[in-house]
Amino acid sequence: MKKKILLYTILFASFSVLNSCQDELNVTSDSVITSASFWKTEDDAKAGVNGMYFNFRTQTQQNYYLLGGARSAEIRSGVQSPLNLANYYNNNLTVQNIDVDWAGLFTVVHQANLILKYVPTIQFSPTTVNEQKRYLAQAYSMRALSYFIMARSWGGVPIVTTPTENTNQSEYIVPRNTIEEVFTFIKSDIELALANFPDANNNKTQLSVASVNALKADVNLWTAKQLGGGATDLNAALAAINAIPAGPALLPNFKDAFSYANKGNNEVLFAVRYSLADVPSSLSDNWNSFMFVGPSDFAPLTAATATATFGTIGVGTGNAGISRAQPDITRFNYAATDTRKEATYLTLMNGSTPVVTGLVKYNGTVDGTTRRFVSDIIIYRWADILLMKAEIKNALMQDPTTEMNLVMQRADATASFINGSQAANDDAILRERLHELAFEGKAWWDLVRFGKTANVPSMAGKKILFPISQNTINFNPKITQNP
Repeated sequence: MKKKILLYTILFASFSVLNSCQDELNVTSDSVITSASFWKTEDDAKAGVNGMYFNFRTQTQQNYYLLGGARSAEIRSGVQSPLNLANYYNNNLTVQNIDVDWAGLFTVVHQANLILKYVPTIQFSPTTVNEQKRYLAQAYSMRALSYFIMARSWGGVPIVTTPTENTNQSEYIVPRNTIEEVFTFIKSDIELALANFPDANNNKTQLSVASVNALKADVNLWTAKQLGGGATDLNAALAAINAIPAGPALLPNFKDAFSYANKGNNEVLFAVRYSLADVPSSLSDNWNSFMFVGPSDFAPLTAATATATFGTIGVGTGNAGISRAQPDITRFNYAATDTRKEATYLTLMNGSTPVVTGLVKYNGTVDGTTRRFVSDIIIYRWADILLMKAEIKNALMQDPTTEMNLVMQRADATASFINGSQAANDDAILRERLHELAFEGKAWWDLVRFGKTANVPSMAGKKILFPISQNTINFNPKITQNP
């Protein structure tokens, strides 16, 4: 039974990944696993859901951060050529050099559409019918999450609710929907998800009532500020946070929320699971693998000094020669008493001279002599929710002191939030989100939502939306380019 589920999961995941470079809502091919041979049993349904999560994990290996964080000035060049990353943190993206597009996220949407089409046709037993409901709820949730990522990045995108299953190419050559239509669709999917969840159970690596309410708050906070939703959407966001079932809480120590040995902790609402069992490592490490540096990169250091220092930072010797970017510490200015600094990044020193800064958050674990970047990628955790609540309350002219102090004083016992003007509070909330959620794929979208992209020096005269790759437009001539 377990072998069958694993086999189907691998087959579905492999099919989706292999087709993601072709299927950008424009090119179709027949699945090697058709509805005639699949979507018959409960095991098939479970395998299809696992494949959906696998496809989403592929997007968190790099694209999630490139879209949500890389343009925010969190990172800068490292000790080697930054390659394509420089186009993001220098905000030099063009139609020609953009190397992240929406094809991968539409692969996730495709898998969700398959689940929504076929799982209702499968006969579940009376004892497992709740799992059938959960699968449908998770498919609606994942589709909403994928569209939310795309809408924040590219604006209006095509809304597709049927899976790609035939060779009628014209069926999938469709234009972009408006941004308003996309967000109406996202909100509808969220409500359908919440209506289908049979209970509030949450294993932290799958979408649940808790994480979908977090998503609902996030979506409504965005539309309140970006699409004129105002107080109506702000109140909807606040209600969603208040509807999160009891359980999530801040851990006493900030760094423990990201510890490899503490996955799925109480602070996490939803995280993408990474594991040492995933092979090969080149296809299973999280995005942090391109941020690190190895001892051979530093000629001024003796091997012993480099190894000792890297032991502190936590970099294995197997990752020499991959540094393409590093945290820009001038962006953060952590207080000396803020425990988040050393839990986020550490600077490699050559005597008293700083050489390069290594990222500590999401640094995985050492497997033999090689560092494996297999920390879970957290999509929602409680500190994020508290800071969202502070932002919502401030926008509603309410006092955000309680939520701000919970987050600030967990990191720094000497910190204290002082309620001021709405504008001053916004600045403080945005700064706190930068410190708390650094390198979690939030910083760029935070700047957009607060209307503060001008805080990034390289944004002068640049557009906020990502360009759509020329490859996407070539395949689908109905897609219009962003300005």
